[in-house]
Amino acid sequence: MTLVTPAPTGAPGVAAPSRAATNPTPERRRRRVGIALRISLGLSVMALLVLVIGGVSLSSFRLFRSEVTALSGNTLPEVITSAELHASLQKLVAQLPLLAGATSTPQRRSIYDGVIAELESMQLLVARMRGLLAEERDDDGGGDSDVRLLEQTRSTLLILAATVADLNAEVARQIAHGERQAEAAIGLGRLSNGLERLSGPEVGPWAVRVGALMARAAGSIQLEHLNRLKGEQRAVERTLLELGQIAGATSGASGQAMGTMQEELFSLLVAPGGLFESAAERLQARNRAQALTGQARVLVETVDRSSRALFDSIRDQSAERTNALAALINERARAVMALAAASILLVIAVHFIFRRFLSSRLVALNGAVVARLAGAGGDAAIPVNGDDEITDIGASIRYFIDEIDRRQRDLADNERRFRSLVEGSIQGTIIHRDFRAVYANEAFAAMFGLSVAEVMALPSLLSLVGPGEQAKMIDNYDYLLTGGQPTGRRRIRAQRPDGGCLWVELTGRRVDWTDGPAIQAVVVDVTREAEAEEALRQSRDAAERALSELKATQASLIQAEKMASLGQLVAGVAHEVNTPIGITITGASQLQALIEELSRSHAANTLKKSDFQRFLGDGLEMANLILANSTRAANLVQSFKLVAVDQSSDERRCFLLKDYIEELLRSLHPTYKSRMGLTIAVDCPPDIGVDGYPGALSQILTNLIMNALIHALDPEKPGTIAIAAHMVDEDTIELSVADNGGGIPPDVLPKIFDPFFTTRRGSGGSGLGLHIVYNLVTGRLHGSIAVSSKAGEGTRFTLRFPSVAGPI
Repeated sequence: MTLVTPAPTGAPGVAAPSRAATNPTPERRRRRVGIALRISLGLSVMALLVLVIGGVSLSSFRLFRSEVTALSGNTLPEVITSAELHASLQKLVAQLPLLAGATSTPQRRSIYDGVIAELESMQLLVARMRGLLAEERDDDGGGDSDVRLLEQTRSTLLILAATVADLNAEVARQIAHGERQAEAAIGLGRLSNGLERLSGPEVGPWAVRVGALMARAAGSIQLEHLNRLKGEQRAVERTLLELGQIAGATSGASGQAMGTMQEELFSLLVAPGGLFESAAERLQARNRAQALTGQARVLVETVDRSSRALFDSIRDQSAERTNALAALINERARAVMALAAASILLVIAVHFIFRRFLSSRLVALNGAVVARLAGAGGDAAIPVNGDDEITDIGASIRYFIDEIDRRQRDLADNERRFRSLVEGSIQGTIIHRDFRAVYANEAFAAMFGLSVAEVMALPSLLSLVGPGEQAKMIDNYDYLLTGGQPTGRRRIRAQRPDGGCLWVELTGRRVDWTDGPAIQAVVVDVTREAEAEEALRQSRDAAERALSELKATQASLIQAEKMASLGQLVAGVAHEVNTPIGITITGASQLQALIEELSRSHAANTLKKSDFQRFLGDGLEMANLILANSTRAANLVQSFKLVAVDQSSDERRCFLLKDYIEELLRSLHPTYKSRMGLTIAVDCPPDIGVDGYPGALSQILTNLIMNALIHALDPEKPGTIAIAAHMVDEDTIELSVADNGGGIPPDVLPKIFDPFFTTRRGSGGSGLGLHIVYNLVTGRLHGSIAVSSKAGEGTRFTLRFPSVAGPI
């Protein structure tokens, strides 16, 4: 680059960069590869490599996420479901023999209910597995063998359920006939006792035959073969016929008693529903139950084989997916590591290129500039070699340094002219060091009734201000001397040497004066303005006292309004909590009575298994009732506690907006639950968080909702209140409360936020509800509120406030 040195107009002797250096021709621009192009090229290559790494990483993440989603969404639930199905099957296997061997109706019902519950659980597990396999087939089109196994299991379970129902019926018949058989045996015992009371010579042989008949009948019911039992029945019938003939041939009371006993024996033993018929029916029911038990066992084994095969298949598929995922992670990790190594090599290369063509030249240029500014003068040459932007920068720096030298000379000339101007100023100017004057103009001296020589002879300028201002003057002097920043205009009370007082306004700044730093002050006499301001201040103080009294009155009314709202909330919640607490007390007393009854039975050694099972069922039901209602009462109290504490305090905290709105509505529910047609809808994303004052937000929403219930909606008609919130941008939340009530008249709408304005003055309205809302939104939340309303269509209040509240 070449330079020319003709002096420009108005600056003789100052060299300027040549036109060729500052404005290269278009041909030269095209030939030159500039610094910007080099940097852009290097950064573009690095950005391209970063984009490649990001693309590979993003694609790897998406593949990884899809595989993990498939594992967690399909494969893992399938494995868990198949395991649960196998576990339920094992429980069923354990319960089937118990059902077949049940000896009483309560025991049979209990076992059968357990079996049915397990079957229903297995059906649900099969349905869940079918849904999972259907999703897997939609994703990858596989799993036909698993579907077939699942369908086989489902059909087998249906058959097993029918078989279990038949088995339960046969066991019920067996138990019922066994009970009738026991009743007949009791009747035989009663007849045996009556037989001993018969007397007479003709009764003896007959009684012996009757006793033998009873013993034979008692032994016959223990037979396990149906044909032998029927043979015994026929023999007993013949014996009874012979006994009846003997009784008919016997006269007198003995014959009549023998006939009566023969008829009772016939009724107990061979009549329909008698001992032999009950024994035969019980034996047939037991044989059918044994056959059904064997059939159920075969079906269970079939289901077990199918479930095991299904579990093994799903486990193998899970292992295949896991191995494929591990291989994918290894492959993509190697690719990312290779790209990262390439990025490191590229960064090293770019570093050396920039150091060679940029940083080393800039360091040389900076050293030359520092040497020139340190006083080397023309001996420190600014390097201008090369053909790029750094060359242009060097030429420009050399030009500007020469221009600074010229302007410093001009500044010295301007300072001399300024000094002469200050001498004739009507404002007082004083320059001092340690409050001893080093310069003062005529205006300053006249202001205090002195001459310039007298001002300069003062031992300290602090003698011109009162004792109360001297400490402030010293602090201000130290501040200006150490900080160097000018101070703003301030007013002080000064005093003349003759004892007179005056008000002055002064500003100060640090200046360099001859042999060191000093303080320059500009002083203006404002005595008349100060006297006028004092009169104005007294009037203003009186007005401010009246305003503070008005604000105090308003604040007390607002606090009373808040406490009234909180009192309504307390009353509603207390009424709402009373119901679950009453149910809890009732359940607890009933549970206590059950425990006392069980204790008495245990103490008397009369406790039965059925009584204990009934106690367990009733006790569990009472415990669930107590737990459910206690939980309901605790939730109500917790919601009320959260909302009440927030309304009565100004604590700041972080909270989720939707959860807080729902807590508030639970607390307000007692106030509007009597309105059957009222609907309150909340439309708010669950992830909107607020760092602010929940008490203020609670008071705002409470007043808006109660305002809609009282003024907008007819209690006898259905109505809707819609609460919606969304993020306007990343820092601002918009919250709206709308109703479909009667709306606000146009002449009333501009006044609704005014204090003490209400349309229900005679009905208890204070006119402070919406005024409190406005003050809380604009003050505590640092937001804004707007309202729109149409007659007959409803009203909408729209709030906008920052998600992170500012300081109060």
